[in-house]
Amino acid sequence: MKHLILAMCLILTATGCSVIKKEDPEQKVRVFLTTFQSDLPKADDVVLDYFHVKQTQEAVLSAINILRDKHAFVACETNFANAQISFEQELIKVETPVTFRLKDMSSEDAESFTFTLWLTPDNDSFIITQLDGEGLFQAFSSIKNRNAWEAEQKLAREERLWIYENARTIEGKYDSVIWYSTYRDENYFYVVDGDWTNYFLNYNTKHQRNSGTHMGLVDAKGEIIIPIEYDLVGAIGFEEPYLVEVRKDGKVGYFDIGKKQLVVDTRFDLIIPCGREKAWAIVKQDTAYGWLDREYNYQSGFPSARIQKWTEDFEFLKRSIRLKAGEQIFCEIPSAEHTGSGIIVPPSYLSQYGIFDEIEGGISTTSVPISAWTEYKETKGSFMETITSNIMAVVTTVQERYLEGREEFYTSNQLLFVNQNHDTLRLANISGEEISMHTIDSGLLEVRTPHDFWFAENNACEEYNLYHHDYFAITEGSEVTQLKSNRLYPQTQYVKLDSTYLQGSFRVYTADGNENSTTFLSITTISYMRDEILASYGYRFPEQSRVEQFQQRGDWYVPHHDKVEEIEAEMTDIDRHNLAFLNKILSLMKPSTAA
Repeated sequence: MKHLILAMCLILTATGCSVIKKEDPEQKVRVFLTTFQSDLPKADDVVLDYFHVKQTQEAVLSAINILRDKHAFVACETNFANAQISFEQELIKVETPVTFRLKDMSSEDAESFTFTLWLTPDNDSFIITQLDGEGLFQAFSSIKNRNAWEAEQKLAREERLWIYENARTIEGKYDSVIWYSTYRDENYFYVVDGDWTNYFLNYNTKHQRNSGTHMGLVDAKGEIIIPIEYDLVGAIGFEEPYLVEVRKDGKVGYFDIGKKQLVVDTRFDLIIPCGREKAWAIVKQDTAYGWLDREYNYQSGFPSARIQKWTEDFEFLKRSIRLKAGEQIFCEIPSAEHTGSGIIVPPSYLSQYGIFDEIEGGISTTSVPISAWTEYKETKGSFMETITSNIMAVVTTVQERYLEGREEFYTSNQLLFVNQNHDTLRLANISGEEISMHTIDSGLLEVRTPHDFWFAENNACEEYNLYHHDYFAITEGSEVTQLKSNRLYPQTQYVKLDSTYLQGSFRVYTADGNENSTTFLSITTISYMRDEILASYGYRFPEQSRVEQFQQRGDWYVPHHDKVEEIEAEMTDIDRHNLAFLNKILSLMKPSTAA
């Protein structure tokens, strides 16, 4: 019996030693993982000592930074305690559950991942010799990118929270804090005495102006930098560091916010900074040009013939000027609902010559769009044409890039008419990438731009690359007036047509999606041109579908004549000519189409 008990003790002892030997290495791995996790928040050098891998330090740190759970909105929960440990020859494989979820977000989205490390014994501990850093980063990026918009919105508002609070405090001293701007790590606030409305936020009111108000600039403490006595205070540092354009009673000057002093009095009608030769800027008072040297001293005339040509030929508009966050200093309205919607007041010569609006808004200032959907707006070059002996036209192409819209780019042409003194006669915005001008006679200018899809979407044609026509009336007194028309084809209203208006190189898409080329307008298009003339006089078409088609175009179409003969007496000579001309063309193409 004693021998049996002794044998059983020996067996149990042997079994116990066997279990200890099996569990001991795994326990040592778990102790290592616990120490590694506790050291993750320490300096990079401390954590990197755990690794002996082929990857670069930068690659390893990218994984470490994810495990540290320091990201602003993606939480990384690493469960080292539940890691699966397996021994594979000389390596120890550690598979650790990792969960990514959003911090303080409305989304319940989460991403599960198994992060794998391989350990190699090193004296009494281990070193990490392999890691699945790429898999970790991809899992992390997946949830981050899916929720970038919500996260960016939250972060952007948090970053601006104290600015908004400061604006409310400063507002106790002034009637209103309308905008703020951050320049060289300092916050500045645009303050107003009087009632101010941000008209530029609405397309239909953006050209309205505030009256009876005075604007200035204060620092974060509410101390005045630019006195509250100006009609408008421009963007900080647009032309040169610390310089701000100020406007008062239609005149322009410059303020240096670093020196807190007015360096150019508000007595000029126009200031064009040039930085050429010895001139800092070209200035204009009434019809007289002058220039400012680099100490802002005034000199009459031009500093050289080359600068005179540069000014008179509008060469200063030929350079690319881009309004984009990061390239210019933008303002924002200090409220959460306007976070990320950038505002900028460009130098006044750009708005006087119609290149940009006086106040440009809606340009995104965050990495993903939050409350603004334009990435940038920029000029793409200018050219000048002589219209009459005393009228010139300056055309500047402006392109806007939209974010996440159906059309990525929108291109338009800013058309500026000036007289011999370079006084602005008329400004017009003509959409389209190209522009051509043709003088019909001494009193009428035709401007053409190509328009893909515009007419086709109104079922007004079969072609997809027609030209849109705009017309300007020119009087002997150097007045320019843009003529308005309710017609998609205003050429029928202002020009006696000939066959050149029907010919060209046109694209037509067939029902099966193929593209054909033609050199003459289709029956569909010419019929619509003809019918627009009739519709403008209230002709009631026999086809109800045609009546409804024009009624959808606006209130201008009021059908009340059932016969063409009833409106012939009301027609202008041009309309009467064009109606007969188009009917003749249609009769040749298809005899039954004449009205």
